[in-house]
Parts: sequence; C-alpha cells; structure tokens
Amino acid sequence: MDDQLKLLYRLFLQLGVTAILAAILFGVYFLIAHKRAKRVPISFFAVFIGTLAVYIILILDESELPLLQAIDLWESVAHWLKFTAYLGTTFFFIKAADLLLVEDFFITKKGFYIPDLLRMMFMIAGLALAALIFLRTVMGINVIALVAIPTALTAVVGFALQDTIKRFFAGITLGKLVRVGDWVMVAGREGRVTDVDLGHLTIMTRDDDLVMIPNNIVLQQDILNYNRPTTKHARSVLVDAAYDAAPVEVQRILVETAKAVAGVLTEPSPQAFTIAFKDSSVGYRLKYWIDEYARVPEVEGQVLTYVWYAFKRHGIEIPFPQRTIRMHNPEAATATASKERKSIAEGLGRVDFLAVLSPEELQSLADEVTIRLYLPGEVVVRQGDEGSELFIILDGLADVRLGEGPQSVVATLKSLQFFGEMSLLTGERRAATVVAQTRLEVLVLNKDSMGRLFKSNPPLVERMTTVLVQRKTGLVEHQERTARQREGERQSPAQSLGDRIRKFFGLS
Repeated sequence: MDDQLKLLYRLFLQLGVTAILAAILFGVYFLIAHKRAKRVPISFFAVFIGTLAVYIILILDESELPLLQAIDLWESVAHWLKFTAYLGTTFFFIKAADLLLVEDFFITKKGFYIPDLLRMMFMIAGLALAALIFLRTVMGINVIALVAIPTALTAVVGFALQDTIKRFFAGITLGKLVRVGDWVMVAGREGRVTDVDLGHLTIMTRDDDLVMIPNNIVLQQDILNYNRPTTKHARSVLVDAAYDAAPVEVQRILVETAKAVAGVLTEPSPQAFTIAFKDSSVGYRLKYWIDEYARVPEVEGQVLTYVWYAFKRHGIEIPFPQRTIRMHNPEAATATASKERKSIAEGLGRVDFLAVLSPEELQSLADEVTIRLYLPGEVVVRQGDEGSELFIILDGLADVRLGEGPQSVVATLKSLQFFGEMSLLTGERRAATVVAQTRLEVLVLNKDSMGRLFKSNPPLVERMTTVLVQRKTGLVEHQERTARQREGERQSPAQSLGDRIRKFFGLS
C-alpha cells in the first residue's frame, strides 16, 4: 500500500510540475503578447494543448501504478510521442526567445530593424536543427542519411523552384528597404505596404485595391519610399494670378495661406516662387511640407481651396480663357441687391457706435462694405500690424490671441460681434491677433467709407466718441490719463479721443 501511495505521489508530482511549467511558459508568452497588443493565434493554442496532452500521455505510460498498466504504448509510438513533445517544447522556447530577445530587446529597446521574414527563417532553422538532434537522440535515426539527398534530385528541385527561391531571398533584402505601413511607389503603383512575405510585396492603393508584386520583380524596379529616411515630404501646387497683382504680394499671400492649412508643416516654412510669364497670367509654384503622406490628396485640396478664398479676399484674379453667356434680369438683380444691402445695414446698426447713424447713413455705408470669407486657421488681423478696417462677424467663430502659443487665446468672438474699431477710427495698430476658428464670414468697413460719411456730417465724430468713451475699459482710460500727464494736456477722454479721430480722417 505504501508503495502504491509513493507511486501515486510521484505521478501527481510529475503531472503538477509539468502543468506548472506549461502554465509559466504560456503565461510569459501571453503577457508579452498582451504588452505588445498582439492577438495570440489559434495555432499557438493548438500546439500548446497538443504538446501538453502528449506529455501527460507519456507520464501516464511510464507510471508503474497497477491501474495504469493498461496504458502500454509500443516502443516506436512512445519514441515518436517523445519526439513530438520535445519538438513542441523547443517551439515554445524559440517563440519566447523571439519575443523577449528579438522583438522586446533588439527591436523595441535598441531600435534595430529585423524583418519578419528573417525572424521566420531563424525559427524554421531552429526547429529544423532541433528535429535533427531529436531524430538522432530519441529516435536513433541516422540523420546524415536524411541530409544526403541525391545530387540529381537536388538539381531538379532547385531548377523547379528557382523563382520561389529568388523571391524568398529577395524578400529578405526587401525587408531592409520597406516596412509594413510605409507609403511607396513601385512598379508604377502607389500605396501603403500591408505585407512583406516570403514571395510577395502587398500594397493597398488609394482606391483600396490590394496589389501583390513578386519580391524579385520589386527589386528590379525603382522603389520610392515616402517614409524613409523621414516622413517629411515636400509637395507643390501651381497657381496662376493676373498680371496686375504684384508678384511679391502674391508670394506672401500664398505662403501665409499655406501655413493656415491643417497638415502643412510650419518648419520648413512654405515657399512660393514665380515660375513663368504666360499669355494671360503669371505662374507661381507654392511648395510646402507634410509629414503624413497618406493625407496628400486631402491637404493638397485644402491648400488650393484656401488659396482660392485668399485670392478672392485680396482681389487677385485667377485668369482663364472663357466664354460666358449671361441672361441678365435687371429687375431681379436690383431686388436681390436691395435686399442684401438692407440686411447689411441692419448688421451695421447692431454695432454700438454705429447705432447713432440715421437709417440713410447706415444704408450709405452698407453700399460700400465688402464681405470676406476666411477658412479655419487663417489670420484675419495680426497683433502689431497697421490697420484701418472694422470687421463685423456675420457667421462663424474667431479666436482673439495675445502673443503666441496654445495659451494665447483670450476670447472667442461669435456672430454679430466686431473687432478693429479703434484701427478704423484712429489708425491704431492692432492690439491682438484674430484667427478664424471655423469658416468665418465678415463684413469689412474701411477708412475711406467712414471718411466720406464724416466729411458730409462732422457732428458724427462727437456722437460716436461719446459711445466709444463709455465703452472704454479701465486700462485704456489709464493709458489716456498717463499720456495726458506726460504731455501736460488737460483734455477730457472724450476730447482726446475725438481729436484723434478728426486728425486721422483729416477733419482738423
């Protein structure tokens, strides 16, 4: 009885140690895979469960318990089971070494690039070497006889598989040039690399088509990799402008417009060049840089869109040969224009210092204002710049910024709010930068329009000054008081501001 207990204890000990080692090995692999956010393949589970089952069968076969004497495997079957179990264990150790040493240490920590094909070769070579060793030690098979394949058969197989062998070794070389996720141009095809296997390079085109190109063919082509050695990539668009637009001004507008487009890098800064004098226009090239090649069509489209709106605001024409036939209805056009002017006059009347104007005066201003559109990210006015225009927001949002950086936004303006009144009335430099947060539509009132109104009705200066002084902040009042003390003036804030308005418009 004691002997049976000892045998039973040894059996459970062997089974327990085997189960614990298997659990540790599987747990290490699972934790590493979870850390790398990789899914454990079904094949791994199958090999793990199969290997563990073979070990259990071998342990039960070698047990001397009377109840298990019925399990008596043939010697050859037992040897093959041992061979399978040892080979499965070797697979797990090689897989763990691949994850811990190759992927975790060399690739992740050291930054080395080791192609998946090369890692697969190491695994296959390790399993092949282990199989030869186990065939010799466990099965007693002379492995030299297995390796000594007849020369004629080797030549035939090599000749039949020469394309496959070429692709295999080409794939190893190709792994150094492109990686999964890279955007490439190869064999006239542009796309993102989705796989580099033993035989083919697979890319996904912009039309979501998968293209598989044999590795040996790929190496015979020019490979343009948009992600190596850096993801930074330069793009250019061609733009035409009319001859009456100064080239230096057009170039400045092109550069500032490109900077406002999301996805365009500010470093290096966009560049604009005059490239040709054409029959009816001047040609320009706008060059900019991006770091996401996948967004090339999107960013290019946005750049051209922003340029169109910028040219429209600055009155720059994009000439093109055209023949236009228009059916003009004067009555309908007049009615539409009258309705628009009435709506604009109502918008002007919502500005506090313009509310003192009569309906006729508001209508006169409405005839002269312009409407401008700004796209997200575009600068409307810049802090410190000279200006003589008032902006009234019709639609959209605008950020008011003091200085630079993400913390520079001090306010957000919305529909029917305005800015730039002091620049319009006194010529002061812009006190802040205003940037379009969304698509922004504004009314623009300039100095010339206000000047004609003041000259026809000088008392308007006092009426507007009264409203502005009432809205003056404590900081502005302090600045006025400091300036008056320094200059020895005795004027009131209304007198001082009124004099500045008259001087700016040449009324005194």
